[in-house]
Amino acid sequence: MSARVLTLPLEASLAEAQAALETTPPGEVEWVLPVGEGVLTTNFVIGTPAHALRLTGGPGVTLKLDGGTLEVTGLVTGLSGVTVVAVDAGLVLLGARVEVSDVTVSATASGDCAAMSVETPDGTVVIDSLTVTQAKGEVATGLRLLATEARVTGLSVDGVRATVGDAFGVRAVCQRSQWADVAVRNVMGMETGVGLELAGFTRADLSGLTVSQVSGPNATGARVLVAREEGEGLSMVDVSVSEVDAFGVQWSIGLLVASAGVLQVRGFTVQRVQGGFPMGVLALGGRSIEVAMGQVEDVSAGTRATGMRVLGGPSLEPVVVRDVEVSRVSAAPVPVSAQPEASWSDWLIAALDALSASVVGPLTLPAFPTDADVVGLHVAAPLGGLEPVLDVGTPGEIAVEDCSLFVITGTALQLEGGLRTALVRRTEAWTSVHAGWLQAEQLLLAQLTWHRHAHGLRLGPGEIRAYDSLFTAIVGAPFVLEPDAELSASPALFAQGAAPPFLEVGPLPYRTPGTPEIPPVLLTGGLPPPETVDLRLVPDAAISRAAVPVPGDGPRDPPPFIGAWAPDVVPGCDVRDPQPRPWLAAPERPAPGALVDYQARDAQSLLAVMLERARTVMSPWEDRGPADFTTMLLEAVAAQLDSLAYQQERAVVEGFLEDARLRRSVEDHARGLDYVPDPGLSATVMLRFRLDPEALAALVKARLEELNLSVLPPGTTALEFLTGGGVLEIPAETLVANVSTDEHSLVFVTESPLSYFPRLETVTLAESVQLGDTGATLAGLYPELEPGRWLILYRGRGESGHVVRVTSVALATDTTFVGWDPRRFAPEVFLAPGDPAPGPRATVLGNVVPAHHGLPVTPLPEGFEADSAEPFARSLAQWRALLSPVVDGSEEREFALPFHPVSVQAFGYPLPEETSRRGTPQLQVSVEDDPWTLVDDLSIQGPGDEVFVLRATPTGGASLRWGDGVNGAVLPPRETTLGLSLRVGLGTVANVGEGVLTRLLQVPLDPQRSASAGELLAQSMDDVRALVRVDNPLPAVEGRDAESLDSIRYRAPAGVSQPLSAVTVDDYVRMLQQMPEVAGASARAVDRDLRTVIRVTVLLRDEDTLDRDELLRRWAGVRSRLEEIRLLGVDVEALPPKWVPLDLDLEVDASPHAQADQVRDAVVGAIAGDGGLLDPDRSGLNGDVQLADLYQAVLRVPGVTAVRVKRFRRLEPQSQERLEAGVIPIGPDEVATARGGYWPGSEGVLTVQVCGGLR
Repeated sequence: MSARVLTLPLEASLAEAQAALETTPPGEVEWVLPVGEGVLTTNFVIGTPAHALRLTGGPGVTLKLDGGTLEVTGLVTGLSGVTVVAVDAGLVLLGARVEVSDVTVSATASGDCAAMSVETPDGTVVIDSLTVTQAKGEVATGLRLLATEARVTGLSVDGVRATVGDAFGVRAVCQRSQWADVAVRNVMGMETGVGLELAGFTRADLSGLTVSQVSGPNATGARVLVAREEGEGLSMVDVSVSEVDAFGVQWSIGLLVASAGVLQVRGFTVQRVQGGFPMGVLALGGRSIEVAMGQVEDVSAGTRATGMRVLGGPSLEPVVVRDVEVSRVSAAPVPVSAQPEASWSDWLIAALDALSASVVGPLTLPAFPTDADVVGLHVAAPLGGLEPVLDVGTPGEIAVEDCSLFVITGTALQLEGGLRTALVRRTEAWTSVHAGWLQAEQLLLAQLTWHRHAHGLRLGPGEIRAYDSLFTAIVGAPFVLEPDAELSASPALFAQGAAPPFLEVGPLPYRTPGTPEIPPVLLTGGLPPPETVDLRLVPDAAISRAAVPVPGDGPRDPPPFIGAWAPDVVPGCDVRDPQPRPWLAAPERPAPGALVDYQARDAQSLLAVMLERARTVMSPWEDRGPADFTTMLLEAVAAQLDSLAYQQERAVVEGFLEDARLRRSVEDHARGLDYVPDPGLSATVMLRFRLDPEALAALVKARLEELNLSVLPPGTTALEFLTGGGVLEIPAETLVANVSTDEHSLVFVTESPLSYFPRLETVTLAESVQLGDTGATLAGLYPELEPGRWLILYRGRGESGHVVRVTSVALATDTTFVGWDPRRFAPEVFLAPGDPAPGPRATVLGNVVPAHHGLPVTPLPEGFEADSAEPFARSLAQWRALLSPVVDGSEEREFALPFHPVSVQAFGYPLPEETSRRGTPQLQVSVEDDPWTLVDDLSIQGPGDEVFVLRATPTGGASLRWGDGVNGAVLPPRETTLGLSLRVGLGTVANVGEGVLTRLLQVPLDPQRSASAGELLAQSMDDVRALVRVDNPLPAVEGRDAESLDSIRYRAPAGVSQPLSAVTVDDYVRMLQQMPEVAGASARAVDRDLRTVIRVTVLLRDEDTLDRDELLRRWAGVRSRLEEIRLLGVDVEALPPKWVPLDLDLEVDASPHAQADQVRDAVVGAIAGDGGLLDPDRSGLNGDVQLADLYQAVLRVPGVTAVRVKRFRRLEPQSQERLEAGVIPIGPDEVATARGGYWPGSEGVLTVQVCGGLR
């Protein structure tokens, strides 16, 4: 969003800004009005349809429209923080969306005057805190609003005066609208005065509406109309209307609400409505109606008056009037009859038709009936016999409950139901001329108190039932039944001096009954002085024990009682607020905030924002040169804000897995998803050690001279002579590197000691090693070979080799057979020297040992002193000084390692099919010489566990993190010395080619080895390097970098969708079949005595051909997987399949030119061979054998012209022939097999007879 600060004079600044805006690309624009009074004397139109334009002010900002109207338009139009004074002008806001906040408007005009007009017929209006202090003109309106949707909060309108025509505080037309905290007062018109007029078409919601002091020949406090019957209707809560005065002989209405659909009004007060024809509340609804919790008081003057009139249209929904008090309604002359005028029912239908037919606003209603009538509460929702809704269902009832009607110079209650059911309960009425007129098809009167009336209650046609009611101080009979009215039930009815069905009440049982005579002034249309009356029964009144249950009451309803008030109920409180809320004034406008460009993130853009702000709040500051102190200060602040903005962006970015850039953040997010990122792996290589003949001869010559010998003793080799008959052992942790001396040197460390034998440098194969072999025959006797020794089948430089580890040795006459781990089967053929097949010859290298990438960095032993002969040890000494850091355990929970990356090593040499081994970080930590343990997660550790974790640092290194005393032990709260020992080196950088690692760096001495062998290597490293030669005959493998951040971001969320535990039996099958060693699986639940057991049948891949060791290894893997996926408390059994031998007899016709033996072998292979029809890996568990599949498999064999199946069944006693059925069923834990005579261990019978062909 771009901002522009306007200046005075405002007209020129607005014109300049508008010209610039018209050339600006579409977007958001903010114009800041200047402090002071900006005057417009001509009409102005600002904004464009393509821009979102906001006018912003602040304290002291005044916009004076002196004869010039300001029209603001735009895609979005906003006005805030401005005081507008309009003289013969207006403020008009247009746009697809209009926003108004903290605005004060005062307007006067010699003609029509509208303080503010907001027009967006197809858009939205949002008003928050708008104050209209004055609107005066011939026709005056405080706020004129036209919108599809409106949300208005904090609206205050005062002082609307029309000198000729109509005056409206608020006049609005909206499809949907919400109004809250709206106050309108002091509205006076010369023809009509209306506080608030709202026309809605689908929905209107109002809460917190206050209207007062509305006057005119016609006066209405609030008029809210909603037109569409299918809309959501009208809802009003917390409404207060007072002092509505029509000073002509016209209608004066406090609150008029009408909806063609649903109508709901709750929490209202209407007071002091006066005029020619006053009416407190008029509520009109086309469907469901609810009017509740309200008070109408002091409706007087004129010839007709109504406290509240509720009119409902013909529908199947109820009409409810609950907890309403109407008091002091008067007009003269007093009506003769209690029956309501029929004209109101006709007007009801016409009004609903007018609302439903309206398509544009403002909405209008027909003229009100002119028949004289004085009534406290009139409820009418009549249904005649010809209403179409009666063909659909039962009409809803009319309910008048918990109401109070006081001092009415006409009829207290009128109720018209027609064919509806109606009830009047818990209602009291006292001091009126006519007690009431009630009519419904079925009328229930219960718990009524009617006191002091000049005429009794008239009941219209229908069935009447009355219970638990009290009628006192009534002139004449309490009930007067009209023709066709039938009183069918009347228990517990009490009256004074009345005949049955009424019971004698005796002395008045009220707490404060007042004077028993009707005030004479009431009969002339006047109001008597106020008096206190409490019609609750006195405690322990005799008649209270006569109450009977009202039909329809349940056990949860209160016990029956007589009269309108239960004995323990306090009378309804006065709805009038004794301390009215203060008049809603415009809130104090806060000082305008800084103009912030939310895209400003660097020092330059932030400085520009501050300088622009300074133009508004620091106008005297003009010197902005580089030497100015204020400029320097702002530049310094901008630089700091630049850094702060960067840190904030980093904090936000690091909070999301998709956007995080630091490895630490990404790994932490992944761990939260139960995903462990791959830390990488250090490379592994096989190193070959040899002795240099010339160096060895020089050592032998020097030793002979020391012993005064001329030649070696007979039968003694040079190495035996030097070692005293012992074995030369190259110790573990021997360091070997490449010949490069730069910073990219790669150091490998041997995994185990190597016993060097010259005879094992190159061993000849006696026989070729075939594909899949797990052993080899060597030419010659080699007793030096022992289980556990590593060998390489080597075919020369540039050729692939194979690494094996001896598991067995067998010495023959002139050969030696060595076996190795079956998992290291030969991946290809290795030819012996005597094999006539073409190809490179293979030999066996025996003086080899695995080594792993990683430079050991360990503390130097006590008393170590480097000399000039040990440059390598001297360079390491500088690093090892960093391995005993001192940390403060009371302040630090993390320590960054001085060296990285930490090696992650997997011991041994990878198997041929092993592609992603997991390793162990090579790091040991001690705290004050007490070793601590490396773990993966601190959250599962106890408070006393001396453990630590390895975490990435923001700089890409690694750090140690220990516990907090709850999860993992804490360091001692003092300065503590750590001891570090680690290896450094990781990743693909160490995957070097063959023959690269040729530099012997260091040979550690082992005092446990033979002294002579130790002396041989206990020379200077230069002499040892001259004697011992090393190289790598095969490339280094398995060096793997730590998993990339992109890979973690992709794989971590994907793992969440993969189930980690088996819940159903199908889960066991699916998870086991994901293992490469499993060809098929089935599972079922078996009920045991104590619990249910999951029984899983597993078919291993190649199970019928595996040796015992490999079979056990794969079963161990299956059981381990089942243990991982089973739920706690669930027992799982893993069982092998049941092998089902088949008896198959086939007769095959061979083509004349086909070899019969070859055809037979091919048919047997197509059925029972690898990949054949009955290969267990193909048929699997529950694999029914189809006769059609058997025909297809045989007929696809080349040379077969026809086939006849003579026997097709299981190989079991009494087994049925299945030729007619065409299928041999196989169970879910069974595997069909029919191995022929060409396969050892045959279980089935497969007979194939070939007819024809060549013999």
